[in-house]
Amino acid sequence: MPTPVVIDLSHHNTIPSSLKPAKDSGIVGVIHKMTEGTSYTDDKVQARYKLAKDAGMAWGLYHFIRPGKIIAQADYFLAQAEALDVLDRNTLLALDWEDAGVSADDALLFLDHIQDRSGRAPVLYSGHVCKEDPDDALGDYRLWLAQYGSSCTLPDFAEEYWLWQYTDKGTVPGIDPPTDLNDYQGSVQQLLAEWSGGDVIPVPPPLPGVVSVIISAPPGIKVEVQVIEDDNGEGRDA
Repeated sequence: MPTPVVIDLSHHNTIPSSLKPAKDSGIVGVIHKMTEGTSYTDDKVQARYKLAKDAGMAWGLYHFIRPGKIIAQADYFLAQAEALDVLDRNTLLALDWEDAGVSADDALLFLDHIQDRSGRAPVLYSGHVCKEDPDDALGDYRLWLAQYGSSCTLPDFAEEYWLWQYTDKGTVPGIDPPTDLNDYQGSVQQLLAEWSGGDVIPVPPPLPGVVSVIISAPPGIKVEVQVIEDDNGEGRDA
């Protein structure tokens, strides 16, 4: 029997006051709609980000993809998330692939671009569409499978699902029903460790003639850096 651990929301859902009742009931994370196409932004996402943070829940964003202008859609998704300040280093990023007019190649182009831009592996949400147009390369990304019922069938490219959206008629404390519910088969600790898809913080390209280096070391550990200053290989410690 699937167990609800993650919920996904959009402006269609109503939250009277707080997400804390949902968290107290065992819901660990929430994934909210951010954008659709190249012009629509969900007007509830900022408020929901604050509610999720106040409740101590893991936070994620998804983009509903439409045919055409795939790179522009990916850039719009990230730009809006940054502009509304709902994207942090622990945010999960997901592609919602339901439109049959979007091909597997398009979905992969979007996912690859998001990974390159964000430094973290996004999640692929899909149901029958990805089963009808499978591509082995989609298996490089975590699958958030949409299939309602007590059991599910995986697409050819996947050996397992990461999340399984098993109903769109769920009931969660603190949220007016119905609510989408998602199952996860591992522990809460494992889910949180995997949530963001990576811990790399994107760094802007260095200015001409400047090399940027990030070094992480435990407290009390001395770090020595040698700077090579010319073509002869001569350097100095910094």
